[in-house]
Amino acid sequence: MNVFKITIPGSWKYIKEQGDDSFIGKIVIPASNTILQFDFSNNGYTNSLLPTEQEYLKKQEWKKDEYFYKPGVTYTADFNVKNERAAQMKKLGTTDSTKVHVEADPSYETKTNVHLPTQAQRIKYLNADYVADLTFRDSTIHVPIEIPLEIKAHNIQVDSTDKYVVNTIWPKNPGTGITEIYFKGRSSRLTFNIVGINLSKKDQDLALQAFKTIVIK
Repeated sequence: MNVFKITIPGSWKYIKEQGDDSFIGKIVIPASNTILQFDFSNNGYTNSLLPTEQEYLKKQEWKKDEYFYKPGVTYTADFNVKNERAAQMKKLGTTDSTKVHVEADPSYETKTNVHLPTQAQRIKYLNADYVADLTFRDSTIHVPIEIPLEIKAHNIQVDSTDKYVVNTIWPKNPGTGITEIYFKGRSSRLTFNIVGINLSKKDQDLALQAFKTIVIK
């Protein structure tokens, strides 16, 4: 499948593999017995192995839904409160709506503002890289956020062209971590990555040089 071109050292060997929904393969580095895996998809099936700090913050995996929850209350989507309340009343065999406690989930209305910690917050939250101000109606709480160590251990360079957003990733400590280039189409579903794990400093440098020669056809 002739979808991209890359220039690699003469001693490295390309091995084609069979993928179900994407074009996959590997590049073997015989001298160090390591490999680079690649996955090229026109359907958006390929992901970067590491998000940038901003991508991590935006995904909000650090965020929990129950910050503004009250004990003894059942939470549901705002459009389902009436139905859920009726269902619980029926289950209890009562027509008294005060016997059940159903409210709209506050996570839908919570406003989020993520920022670098203030000086006072740096003292209070010693390990915080960022702080999120979460506001629900008239209440605001502050949530410290720690960027995962795996992200901190890597350099992540983001470049953009008219067609692609390109992330280049390599470990700050060669030999331990991910060396990757990841392409994501700006107006298409194309995604493509080439990944090496725990590459030596020499192989890492050669891989990064090879990444710069990639041309997507």
